[in-house]
Amino acid sequence: MRSRPAVAVLAAGVAASMALGEFIPFLTVVGEEFALSLTSAGWLSSLITLVAGLACLPLGMWVDRRRLRGVFVAALVALGAAGVWAAFLGSSEMLFAVRVIQAAGYALVVIIGPSLLVRLLEGRARQTALALWGLCIPAGLALANAAGSLAGAAGWRAEVAGVGLLTLGVAVLAGTLPPDSRPSRIEGHDRLGEPGAGWAVAALAAGFAMIALVGVSVVTVLPAYLMGEMRLTGSQASLLAGLVPAASVLGSLAASAALRAGARPGRLIAAALLMAPLSAGVFLATPVAVVALCAAGVLALNGLAVSAVFAALPGVASGRVAWGFGAVTQLGSLGTLLGPPLYGWCVEMSGWSSAVAVTAAIAAGGVGFALAAVRRRLP
Repeated sequence: MRSRPAVAVLAAGVAASMALGEFIPFLTVVGEEFALSLTSAGWLSSLITLVAGLACLPLGMWVDRRRLRGVFVAALVALGAAGVWAAFLGSSEMLFAVRVIQAAGYALVVIIGPSLLVRLLEGRARQTALALWGLCIPAGLALANAAGSLAGAAGWRAEVAGVGLLTLGVAVLAGTLPPDSRPSRIEGHDRLGEPGAGWAVAALAAGFAMIALVGVSVVTVLPAYLMGEMRLTGSQASLLAGLVPAASVLGSLAASAALRAGARPGRLIAAALLMAPLSAGVFLATPVAVVALCAAGVLALNGLAVSAVFAALPGVASGRVAWGFGAVTQLGSLGTLLGPPLYGWCVEMSGWSSAVAVTAAIAAGGVGFALAAVRRRLP
């Protein structure tokens, strides 16, 4: 793999994901400082995901026929500068406004990043780098949580300023990327105009959203299950639930290695079907150790399948990769927003065992949609 472009782009993805999670360790503190309810503080944290869920597809269409490096660097600068600016704000209204600027920068980074990998890399190196892109969000969120612990008494302002400065440094690194070329319609890259190609991208995006929904939802409801059914303390449940998502990074690394060894993305996506039986080990009154191992297994399979979707997308979308990544990111963001409330409602209506049935149905649907897209379009 040509390491320099891949490292720069992947570092940008991790930095953007740190901005996504930088407020999570400080929701209570920020709420008290600005007299916000816990719900409002939660929206401050998740606003980036909401904007991505609404804007990634049109942004992908906008950048699809443009050279990407300049927009990519500008998005990183906006994201980083807004983070530094946020550290000096004294009103919640301005903080929300700056968070919207960060959201726009984040959306552009997560669309353009994998699109740049497609334009700058070729063959198996491209598939490997795209699979590694799948670990950017979990790695960034984990680093944001770790930075929150290190910030300690310095508080949220130190964290957002530090993440902002880091992002500006990554923007400088991204400025050294080789220039990319604008795709040409004449060279046969406009295959979305062919019958069914647009539907293939939509199916892949829907499959991605459903697979990602399962992983995020299991992690979100896990602390409540551990405290309510396993009788763990809040700190014990939070610690365990905080460690489980690391397994998705291992899944992404495994996908990268498998793709580099010649595995087909469709086979890795199909492995997500195993999330259903593993969820039974999480939610059907098993010992805490089994719950932890099965939850980690769900997240590892989630990371494996998500990375395989990223690797498969160029073959599905052809030259319109930014459009494709915009669709995948937008539906994925909506899925992660809607998933935890869906799981919570099912548990309230029918108990924790219903989470297993929900996982089985959504995982099967996600794998079905994704495989239909991959098998139709991937060479």
